[in-house]
Amino acid sequence: MIEPRREPRPALLPRNRTWTGCASAPRPRLLSVVAAALSLALVSAGSAAARTDAERARLDSPRLDEIARGPAFIADAKVAATPSRAAYWGGATTASTGETVTIYVSDAYPQDPATAQRWADFLASLVHGAELSKLTAYLAPLDQVQSFCGADALACYSPGSESLVAPGDDPAAGTSAEAVVTHEYGHHVAANRSNAPWSAEDYGTKRWASYMQVCSKTRAGQLFPGAETVPRYQLNPGEGFAESYRVLNERLAGLPEIPWSIVSRTLYPDSTALNLLQQDVTTPWTAPTTTATSGALSPRVRSRTTTVATSLDGTLRATLRAPARSRFALDVLTSAGGRVAHATTTAGSSTRTVTATVCGQRSLRVRVIRLSGSGTYRLAMTRP
Repeated sequence: MIEPRREPRPALLPRNRTWTGCASAPRPRLLSVVAAALSLALVSAGSAAARTDAERARLDSPRLDEIARGPAFIADAKVAATPSRAAYWGGATTASTGETVTIYVSDAYPQDPATAQRWADFLASLVHGAELSKLTAYLAPLDQVQSFCGADALACYSPGSESLVAPGDDPAAGTSAEAVVTHEYGHHVAANRSNAPWSAEDYGTKRWASYMQVCSKTRAGQLFPGAETVPRYQLNPGEGFAESYRVLNERLAGLPEIPWSIVSRTLYPDSTALNLLQQDVTTPWTAPTTTATSGALSPRVRSRTTTVATSLDGTLRATLRAPARSRFALDVLTSAGGRVAHATTTAGSSTRTVTATVCGQRSLRVRVIRLSGSGTYRLAMTRP
């Protein structure tokens, strides 16, 4: 179980790096998805080469405690392509868990299979499921990352090829490569989960998104799935999910958490949200549940109502099979009695199906009404 957040601990000491120059805020990312929002201070253009050549060319040896050392803004992107492997070394690597992780490292870094192995072990140490073996990670210096992902991006993710491109060394003072990679892996998790009828990449995973009321807040104009530009990207639940994934790993490792400024506070995860997110990673929701019931209607009993618990958002489907030579009505109602779906059987068509979107309601009522005729009906209900 995820424990409630504790008081902040002293800041982690960064890796031994030398940085100079003043900080400047990045522009909003211009590509298709704003990945995060942690507050990045990028080194100004005049001092972007402040690191020595030896430092610039070194692939970091990752540490789990470094995921808590991130900025308040991580600009990333969603892309369709992947880098050419001609300028990368590496490949499939067996992590310490026995799982296979595919990692390619830029030729800008000296070939160091032992450090690449530690990156495979780092990714396997994050909360994950079967999606880990599908990932291809490309690690490169920031200038190469930005030449591929976009001038304002710290990283990018390609859902089509299930690839992430991220820095293999710290992209800025106070920003670890591990923090960026962990956030991007959150997008990889979402890309491998179902939140039907919505995209988990945009809305977050099923249990997390339901608890965070992503659907109802989107309908109310309070959240904007897939938003790409300021200021709505701060209300992008896909980014809130990826950053919550990073917080989950911080919390499980007992690490101090950076201030939540990547997205709106409305997306800040409490302990319940993190527990549900962890369930979405380790035991994903895959399909709705179907139940069946029956009842009889007559002139004496004209209607029957069933209350359906809907702990998850998604699609509720109800199918009524009425007795022959009868007319029965099927309604789906809110707890307050408002009708959200309706159908009526006929003598020539005794089966009717209705659907309703569960969007924040934690229960709905399904009512069968006798209009004419009598007999036993069957009702099948599928809920998320």
